Amino acid sequence: MTGIEIPPSLGVYGDKKLAEEILGRIWGKRGVFTCTVANTLTSTIPGVSDAGDTPELTMFTPAADAEILISGKTTCMKGIPINPGGIPTPATLTKAALSLSAMPYYIVNGGCKIDPYVPYFDMGGECGEKITCGNSVKNVKESYEKGLMLGEMLARAYDFVIVSESCAGGTTTALAVMMAMGVLKENLVSSSSPKNPKELKSRLVAEALKAAGIEPGDLAEDPLKAI
Repeated sequence: MTGIEIPPSLGVYGDKKLAEEILGRIWGKRGVFTCTVANTLTSTIPGVSDAGDTPELTMFTPAADAEILISGKTTCMKGIPINPGGIPTPATLTKAALSLSAMPYYIVNGGCKIDPYVPYFDMGGECGEKITCGNSVKNVKESYEKGLMLGEMLARAYDFVIVSESCAGGTTTALAVMMAMGVLKENLVSSSSPKNPKELKSRLVAEALKAAGIEPGDLAEDPLKAI
């Protein structure tokens, strides 16, 4: 800890000591917030994602979230994204937090099916196919290299970067990547749903790895290929 104490008004979920250590490194410094938005058709598989009122509407969620953060309203759809229970997108909370912080923020388009109607950094990515096809993401190397360039650009102007994302179906695809790399041996990822469909996610990931012709851990040294 470097002389910073978390004020009583700020709650911490998890390790308070670690939170104090991180805040101590950035407190009072100039930061920037980024939100990377992207789509995967995996989110349209019924039951995978609650980041939309229907599986089809999950295609609009990343673009709508970006529009909420930048312009305070949605252009790509009527209303704002909600889950099947009617709970609004967490982007509403993020928008409020950014307004209070006065921190600069930018959108990064990692590969949207529906592009947001706001300015953004384009990483050259494309909407991912369903992971069960075994080869769902294109332009991986290009997106990675452009991401590095963007990080270097931001590092010249800011002391720290807060990285966030909006990608319906993202925890399922992340599970597939981590299983392919051997980072995880079982399903430990979270979900946009309060009832995490772990069995469905595990089955889809098993199908994805089989379709790709790889075993868990085969791509431990090749993360871009795993993606």
